[in-house]
Amino acid sequence: MRAPSEGRAGGFTLVELLVVIAMIAVLAAILLAVFPRVRGMARRGQCVAHLRQLVQAARMYAQDQDRRLVPARARGAPAPSRGYTWCVLLQPYIRNEDILICPNDPDPKPSQQSTCLPHSYGINYELTYGVGVGAGNLTRSLTHVHEHSRQILFFEMKSEVEQMGTSWIAHGTSRIATRHNGLAEFAFLDGHVKGLKPEATVAPVNMWVPR
Repeated sequence: MRAPSEGRAGGFTLVELLVVIAMIAVLAAILLAVFPRVRGMARRGQCVAHLRQLVQAARMYAQDQDRRLVPARARGAPAPSRGYTWCVLLQPYIRNEDILICPNDPDPKPSQQSTCLPHSYGINYELTYGVGVGAGNLTRSLTHVHEHSRQILFFEMKSEVEQMGTSWIAHGTSRIATRHNGLAEFAFLDGHVKGLKPEATVAPVNMWVPR
């Protein structure tokens, strides 16, 4: 007579298999929901790193140029180009064209009529373009710009603009690209980067016009 303590044969019942399949489906759904968010955070982190490096490069450039910031565009390029843009002028300090591109920008473009490189970021013209009178490439000096922590130097720019940057006086916030959940990343003169809505850069404090 068979002992009653004998176990049943190995293997899974149909119910157990269904439970396992259901658990796998739930875990897959969770991963599919989380993955885009994680990927978006990683891309945003990469964008922030690029902007920090650009500010560092601009500050190194300024140290070599009597503390004057890199111009949005400098003369000297062969015709018909109107000049070398900041993207080219900063290359000796960054040596990596990928730094000019946000990973969320699918189609970065160079500036029109200029010797330039494809870029996702623009420079603040209020500091670097047409700020003086004369024939030279006149830009602001770091010495004469106050509150570096509240002064925008670089920002995320719409690819279709195909320019070096923006003037708040002429263009307002129309050239800013919000590539990160409705926010754009802005790099400030002191080196920090912050994600903001475009309207937050002009009120309650205008972060474009130097004080």
